[in-house]
Amino acid sequence: MRKICLYLLISVSLFSSSLVQIYREGGIKSVEQYLNKQLQSQAYWEKYLSNKDLEYGYYENLSSLLIIDKANRKMDIYKNSKGGVEFLKSQSVIVGKAGDKVKEGDLKTPLGVYRIVKKFNPDDDFYGPFAYALSYPNTFDKLRGKSGHGIWIHGSPLDGSPRNNQSKGCIVLKNDKIKKLDAMINPKSTISLVYENKIRKTDKKEISLILSQLFTWREYWKNNKISKYLNFYDEDFIRFDGMRKRSFARMKKSIFNRGEKKSIIFKNINISPFPNIKGEDLFRVSFYEIYSTRKHKYKGNKELYIKLKNKKISILAEK
Repeated sequence: MRKICLYLLISVSLFSSSLVQIYREGGIKSVEQYLNKQLQSQAYWEKYLSNKDLEYGYYENLSSLLIIDKANRKMDIYKNSKGGVEFLKSQSVIVGKAGDKVKEGDLKTPLGVYRIVKKFNPDDDFYGPFAYALSYPNTFDKLRGKSGHGIWIHGSPLDGSPRNNQSKGCIVLKNDKIKKLDAMINPKSTISLVYENKIRKTDKKEISLILSQLFTWREYWKNNKISKYLNFYDEDFIRFDGMRKRSFARMKKSIFNRGEKKSIIFKNINISPFPNIKGEDLFRVSFYEIYSTRKHKYKGNKELYIKLKNKKISILAEK
C-alpha cells in the first residue's frame, strides 16, 4: 500500500512539474493545448482506465445498471463505482416474444439501451405495486422507424392471479423481487441494456478509443475544422429531427464559416454497448454539454449513437 501511495505521489509530482514547465515556457494557452492533446490520446485514456471493469461500458454519473437477457429471462443488477460496474444480484423475469421490437403490437421487448424515465403507480393492479417506465422508443429507435410505447419494468398482479410466461413487451418481475430491486437502485440514474442470446462486451482498449475520438471530434468542432469534423459522421447519419448528412453538412459549414470562438465542455460521460439484432459494433454515448460562443449559449444533455469503423467512431444519430 505504501509503495502504491508513493508511486501516485511521484506520478502527480512529475505531472505537476511538467505542467509548470509548459506554463513557464508557453503560458496558460500552452497548458490548455497540452491537456487537450492528452484527452485526444488513446494512451492517456488506457492509463486512466487501467483499474476499471469496463465490460458493460463506462459510466461517470450512473448509479445502477440493469442487464436483461431476453433469451434466458434474467436480469442482472449492477451498481456503479469508481472501479466500474459491480454485480449485485440476478432476478428471473418474464419478457415478450423473441426478436427485436419493430412496431406497435408485435408483443416484443425491445433490444437496446434505455433509461428509466420515471417510477410510478399503474392504474391497474395487474401491473403490481409500481412500475418503471423505460425510454423506448429512444432517439435511435425513432430514426429507424420503430413504433410502440409503454415499455415498463413492472410487477405481477396484486390479487395473486397467475401470469402466463410471456409479456406484451414489458419486463415483469414477481412483486417481492421488484421491491428488492427498488431498494438497490436509484431510478433517476439507472439504465437498462436489453439483449438476446449474446451481449457484446467492451474493454479498456475500445472505451479508450471512443473517449479519445470523442475529444478529437470536440476539438475539430471547437476550432471550426469543418472537413475533419464532418468525417466523424456516417454517410447514413440522421439527426434527431430527421436531417440527413448532406443538409446537416450544409448547415454546419455555414456556422463554421463564421469563425466564432467556441467553448465546449463535456461532463458526465456515459458509454454503453448498444445491443442490436445484427450484432453490430454500436454504442450509445451520452454527456452533459456546456457550449458557448459570443452570441449563443447552451447547456444540456447530448446523445450520440455511434459505430466503430476502421478504429474510428462513426456517428449514426445525434440529439
